[in-house]
Amino acid sequence: MRVVVFTFEGYGLPVAYHLQREGHDVVVAQVEDHASVLSELERNVAPESDVERDRRMSLYDGLLEKQPAEKVCAQLERAKDRDAYLYFDLNHLFRYSERLAPLGYPGNYPTLDDYTLEIDRERAKNFVVEHYPQIRVGENHRFRKAEEARAFLADSEELWVLKGLEEDARTVVPVVEDVDLAREQILDTLFQFREEYESAGFLLERRIPAMLEFTPQRVYVDGVPVATLMVLENKALGAGNVGPLTDCAQDLTWLIDPEDRIAKMAFPPIVDEMARNHRGVFYWDASLLIDGRSGKIYFGEFCANRPGYNALYNQIGLAGSAGTYFGDLAKKVDPFPDGHVGVAVRIFNLHRDVESLPLAGATVDFRPRAERDLWLTDVRCARSRFVTAGSKDTLGVATGSGRSVAEAARQAHRAIGDLSSDGALYRPMFDLLTRDYKTSILNRIDYGLQRGFYRIGFSVA
Repeated sequence: MRVVVFTFEGYGLPVAYHLQREGHDVVVAQVEDHASVLSELERNVAPESDVERDRRMSLYDGLLEKQPAEKVCAQLERAKDRDAYLYFDLNHLFRYSERLAPLGYPGNYPTLDDYTLEIDRERAKNFVVEHYPQIRVGENHRFRKAEEARAFLADSEELWVLKGLEEDARTVVPVVEDVDLAREQILDTLFQFREEYESAGFLLERRIPAMLEFTPQRVYVDGVPVATLMVLENKALGAGNVGPLTDCAQDLTWLIDPEDRIAKMAFPPIVDEMARNHRGVFYWDASLLIDGRSGKIYFGEFCANRPGYNALYNQIGLAGSAGTYFGDLAKKVDPFPDGHVGVAVRIFNLHRDVESLPLAGATVDFRPRAERDLWLTDVRCARSRFVTAGSKDTLGVATGSGRSVAEAARQAHRAIGDLSSDGALYRPMFDLLTRDYKTSILNRIDYGLQRGFYRIGFSVA
């Protein structure tokens, strides 16, 4: 199988490396120019520094051959055979996918409209109001300037969540119940990273009490649904869901029935219509935020036509291999085994250098048996060894699958135990298997079963 992986930040590089190890013909199309992955909404985003660009471009040096994306596009346009599978790892690659979509290659093709629906949170909420009759949109206010938000918060006795509209702007969810302390936490972050938030604007959303998050995802091929999955994420850095939020620190994924109650809520007719208007593979999910006290269901955000961050590696692991995942999708076949669950655990590198960037050059060692379950995202090869590139605060992701959560968790954590890198940090296995706090993954599985959201074919124990 021949797969062309387009990437800017490098999320697709571990996938390309796994495909290469499996014996597939892999081409990596590396996007070089930061401006080419920005939309008009992000016109004020700070440019990439020379150091950041050099480190990003060094990802997987010595492990994969990378070519400029423009060069690969030209080659694909000239080619007579259209049998390669094109994979765009994030939807900010819309300029390249829209250019190549008419050529007829199998693959996924995110558009500018998809990307905008993810990063323009106000537009996304209006979309939900129009098309998702069973989902509520929480009270929210949009701001351009930090001082405007300060004045708003000074007059409010509610608890709020800070969400930046720029893709990498952090989300801040105060964990305290005291309004004054929560206000100061938001303002501290907002003014510390003022340029980041003001570059594209930001939202204050009323905090949902005792919030439980569920994220159903559906995968289509040429407008036909082939798989419906549930993804449960732990986004906080620390066990017990404490600490700053990340893209995802742990997650579970499994197949659900497309007729399940939560699938009916998460995929109204408009989603089928959008899928029919996209050629190739089309991914869709919407995070659902449930008020644990009242049971009311609110909209969180879209990952419009892209897999989630950890969820991509998790779902490929669940499928059995990268070749199986892409090969089955190319054949319009569901690649996921029923009755199995996948686990993904993110491994962080929180060491910083004198410029406050992730530490580069740290050795990363692992036993050969772990390589199948490791998806290293911040590495390159130096002196025949893996070392950190210093581009990301994530060293990688470990995955596992099985007929029970415990079996899948053991597989992922065995791979972590077989990895050595100074300062690596991850949420422990007991945190995946606990019911000691309300928002734990096992408690959320139980909550969904009690509410009749879905049925499961694997063991929770």
